[in-house]
Amino acid sequence: MQNSEEQASLARQLLAGAFQGVLSTHSREHAGYPFGSVVPYVLDQEGFPLLLLSHLSQHTRNVDTDPRCGLTLLDRGDGNVQERARLSAIGDVAPRAAAADADRYFAYFPQSAFYFRELGFRFYRFTPQRFHWNGGFATARWFSVDRIVRANPLGREAQARIVAHMNQDHADTLRRYLAGRELSDPAAVVSMVGIDAEGIDLRVQDQIHRVTLPREIGSAQEARDLLVEMARS
Repeated sequence: MQNSEEQASLARQLLAGAFQGVLSTHSREHAGYPFGSVVPYVLDQEGFPLLLLSHLSQHTRNVDTDPRCGLTLLDRGDGNVQERARLSAIGDVAPRAAAADADRYFAYFPQSAFYFRELGFRFYRFTPQRFHWNGGFATARWFSVDRIVRANPLGREAQARIVAHMNQDHADTLRRYLAGRELSDPAAVVSMVGIDAEGIDLRVQDQIHRVTLPREIGSAQEARDLLVEMARS
């Protein structure tokens, strides 16, 4: 059976790599009832889910009235859904200054830049209060925020340099990082969109794959050394 730290590590990877979840808000039109909707997200520099929401959507009107909500994430995969890892969080959603992490969000979801510029979508951030992890039978437990949320140790400029370098000079290496995974188009271009302390995120067509790092990194130099090591293994 996995110990507490192993479960927390898996929960962090799910939070960092799900990229979409069910946001449950308090219905403004039907008081007392929850309203769930699927929303995409990425983690911002501080490690919190960043959302881009339409001012016309039901869930946005709900959180503008009552910021308390829940976010539920489900691990990808096939088979019995009850045997797949789930992570649920309770917290608050509040407007977020667009400039802070907009570039990161648009890198993961390029089409969303149009929604932001032309359709009046606004950035919000989900700030969790507590997490509930369920990795399968007899693994359910609560975690505090400090066990799950990890700020990115790499500054925005360092991240941009690493991503640009890998995409320009190491396309074959990026493909090797995905060795063993089934891709819808094995010949499709693989590009890096992000890196943080515990993983890298790679795009293949319209799907993003999370690759867990074999150990945590805390600086750009550590990132470089580990990426080279992974390429040679």
